[in-house]
Parts: sequence; C-alpha cells; structure tokens
Amino acid sequence: MASNTNAAYDPLLHDGRPAQGRPSLDTQSPAPSTRTTSTTTDAGVDLEAAAAETLAPAETAPTRFRRVRAGTEPALKKLIILLVVPAVVLLILFFFISSISSNPSRDSSPIVAPTGISYASGFNMKQSWASLSPYYDSGKQWAGIAENSGKGYYGLPDDQCRFKQVHVLHRHAERYPTGGALDKLTVLANKISAMTEKPAQELSWISTWNLTLGSELLVASGVATEFTSGSMFWETHGRLLYNATEKGQMFWHPSLNVYPNGSARHIPVLRTTDQSRIHTSARAWAAGFFGIYSGEDNSPVDNDELYKLVVMQEAQGINNTLASYYSCPNSNSKKYTTGSRLYHQWVDIYLADATARLNKLLPTANLTSLDCYSVQATCAYETAAYGYSRFCELFTEKEWYGYEYAGALEFWGDASLGAAVGPAEGVGWLMEVLGRLEKRLLTEPYASINVTITGNEETFPVDQPFYLDMTHDSVIISILTALGLPFGTLPPDTMLQPRLFVSSRLTPFGARLYVELIDCPEFAETQVRLKLNGRVLPLSGVGDCPTSETGFCPESIFIEALRTATSKVDYDNVCFGIPEGWEDAD
Repeated sequence: MASNTNAAYDPLLHDGRPAQGRPSLDTQSPAPSTRTTSTTTDAGVDLEAAAAETLAPAETAPTRFRRVRAGTEPALKKLIILLVVPAVVLLILFFFISSISSNPSRDSSPIVAPTGISYASGFNMKQSWASLSPYYDSGKQWAGIAENSGKGYYGLPDDQCRFKQVHVLHRHAERYPTGGALDKLTVLANKISAMTEKPAQELSWISTWNLTLGSELLVASGVATEFTSGSMFWETHGRLLYNATEKGQMFWHPSLNVYPNGSARHIPVLRTTDQSRIHTSARAWAAGFFGIYSGEDNSPVDNDELYKLVVMQEAQGINNTLASYYSCPNSNSKKYTTGSRLYHQWVDIYLADATARLNKLLPTANLTSLDCYSVQATCAYETAAYGYSRFCELFTEKEWYGYEYAGALEFWGDASLGAAVGPAEGVGWLMEVLGRLEKRLLTEPYASINVTITGNEETFPVDQPFYLDMTHDSVIISILTALGLPFGTLPPDTMLQPRLFVSSRLTPFGARLYVELIDCPEFAETQVRLKLNGRVLPLSGVGDCPTSETGFCPESIFIEALRTATSKVDYDNVCFGIPEGWEDAD
C-alpha cells in the first residue's frame, strides 16, 4: 500500500523538512537486458546509437578517381584507428555492464535515499523517535507564542521579575524497553537468527548481532539526563527562588531554606513512585539540584539532610496521581482506548516500502511491518543504552517522520482524546496543583488522589518554593489533555500536519513541565506560565486565560481554569462505568 507521507512536512512544530530524495548508490533500477536495442547514460547519451554512428560508413558522393599524394595513406589509417578503437572499447564495456545488470545479485541493495545515520537536509532522526527521543528543547515555540518568550534572563521577561513558586512534573529519562516492548524486539531477534540464507552484504553485520538490552530499568544516559535536569533547574529557577546569589551561595545549602522572615522552612518534599526507573530518576534529579557533588566543604551530602522523598506505590487499585492508570480500571480496556488499533493501521501504511526493502536484504526473515517498526525501536533503545545502533541506518527521513506519527497515534489513542479515560487519568494531578495554589490539604478521596499523602503536610506541603513530581509519559499527556490543550483528532491513514500533538516535543525522555508563578512590577497579580521542555505553552483556550504571546495567565484566572477542567471529568463513570459516548464501543 502506498505511503501517504510523500507530501512535504510542515515544520510548524518540527524543524526541517524531509528531503525530496537523492539517488542512493545502493538504489537498483530495473535490470537492462543485453538484448535491448537502445541504452542511454545518465546524461541522456544513447550509447548504442553513438557506437553505430561511429562505425557506420559516411554517406558519400559518387566516386571520383584521383591520385592520392604519397604519404597521406598512413595518416588516413591512423585516423581510422583513432575513431574505431574507442568505439570498439565502448561496445565491449557496454555489453559487459549489460551482462552484469541483467543478473543482479542479492547483495544489490534496494535501500532508497536518503537512508543512513545523517541526512543532507540536516534532519535529526533523534527528534523523530516519539517518546523514545532524547530530551531536546530546541526548535520553534508553540503557535501563538513569541520566539523570544521564556528566553533571556533566567527565562523571565526582565530582571525585575521573580519566580514565586514552580511546580515541576517530570518524566523519567532514558530506559531499557518495557516488558511488552522487549517481547516484540525478541520476536524480531528470533526471526533474524532463524534466517536460513545469509543477509545481503550491506547487512552482513546482522549475522553476529544479538539482542542484549535489559528491561524496564533506567540506563546510564538516563541517570545523566536527570542529574543534568536537576542541575539546570537549580541554575535557572532554584537560585532565584531561594535568593542564593544574594546570600553568597553558588550551590544549595540548607541555610537557604527559610521564610522571608528568616524562620526555617520544613525540608523540601519531592515525590516519586516505587517503580525503579521513576525512583532512580528522582534521586538523580535531586543530586543535581541539591549539588551533592558540588565539592563545597560545608555542603551536606546525606540525602536525608537535603530533602524528603515521598515514594508512592504503583499497584493495581492503588490511588497514585503519578501512575494514575492503576486506579482507573477502564484504562486497561481496549474497548475504551484506541491507541493500539490506530498505530497498527498507520504502521502498515508508512512502512510498506521499508518492509519490502528489508525483506530483500534479509532473505527468509519474513519481516512484517510491525517487525520493521521494532527495528526502528531497536535503533532508539540501543542508542539510549549504548550510544549508537546500526539499525538507525536503515530508514529514510520520511520513514522516521512516520515513526514519530505512529508514537503520536498510540499516545493520543491511549492517554488523550482518542481514549475515553484520557482526561480522567490527568485530573488528579491538576487537583493537587489546585490544592497547593489554594494552600489547602486534600482530604476527600477523588480520582487518583491518595488522601493518605495529600491529607498530611509532612507529605503534601502547600507552601514550598518548588515541587518535583516524577512520573510517566502517558500521565503527562493525560494531564495536558485534562487541562484543555487543543490536541484535536489524529487520523490513522495519513499524517496530520501541522499538529500540536508531536510526541517527541511533548514527552521525550526526561520531559519536564514547569508550572511557574511569576511576579513582575508591571502586573498587579501573580502570573502563571507553563513551560514544556523549555517552550512556553499557549494558555488561550484554557479556561478564560487570555491570548498572550508571553503565555501569561493571571493566577486567579488560572485557578478558576483548573476548577473548571477538573469539574468536567466524571471520573467514577469514566473509570468504573460506561463512559458517555462510548456505549457502542467494542
């Protein structure tokens, strides 16, 4: 089936456009037969016609006999030799090349341009790996936001503004594949190892390749991503929140943790879950923020002296806003989610050419389009774990954009507007933010809120300068959906462009959403701004937040927007009953 991704990619939410394609040295044209009557070069020269013209006798006038001067005959012979010999050589070369082309070997690669680890267009494939993309914050702002918004002096409009409070919702960083994903990669590995014929020369390396990835855990690069994120948050936000520079502190020190009147605050509380990669990510982030390896003589290095880590349980039926699908039974039902169906449909479309191409290179592997999707995933996972993967070389720019879109379809269909449960899985965290802004504990159970935690100031303080909640990608998607971002509808048979829902921009490894409260002299009221992976989010359409190129929304209006957003979700019916509008779902 022909791919629908041939149109130029709109760069509204992505940098760069897919290259229009350039001939690959490995591309094979239909093999010319040695019996063809006309053969042309790339320049349009008909080699056989040229040879015939060289060898054919020139048309002459009626013969006239005249005496030839002595000494001219050898010169004529030399001229004939100079003309005939090159023509004969050309003919020999032509028939030799035609003979080879008419019997192409299996090692003749059908890889089409532009495959490889780099592209002439400057395209960066790592930014099209959907939720498996490494963190990046480069590129265009979201539509409606000024290009310089959130840049400059600590990301503030000017040096007279100050951060009042920041809520950080953070995704874990690079990890090994989940159990389900690893199962699919194992199917691919088994097909490759079971081949009864050798792979094409270009992929001879695959004969010795083995699947060596682990499962579920954070990889080394993931630890680095989280540590760097924590360090950068200290630099861009922490130093201002705690007035560290004015107090002569370059790194965090407990002496900074005081109220404006000088009285001591409680130790900062951070939240995570008991899943290994989430827990490890929170620890690594905290090590960066609190400067555990700063080398300062007077800086404590004991975690317990620096912060309190609240670890929330991930288990079926347990309320947990950072793993909210566990408390919503319908989230596990294919009846009320569409992600799997949508991305399967799209994979068959955009990987049709790649599947044929790879099956020629890997005879008897019998790869399906889903296997080729696993090849792309292997590229991303091996890059995260080992820094490089040769599987990355096997796809075109267009096919990587297709991979990005497949990831978008899966998350949109499982955790956003394509699922009955999408907003319901995000509403709990929004209610927690609302509670913090209103400086009140949450003591009534609702949605995925765990009142054992939110009903106690020791585990749910309401007056911290900053908060960190470490979570999963799908939870961030659900929260943005519940907030009311206009994600629209994603069709599974063609790539929607432009679109707001680009997974690598929403939830790459190490994704971070900042809910910033900012005070500026020009505003009578504290302003709220949301930054997702370094880019300011437009809040127009979120409640009554105004259209603004700065992304600012007055705190009182934002609070009312949170109340409205959370009240729209009928959590009990969506998660435990038959969601409205899904009565006929199968």
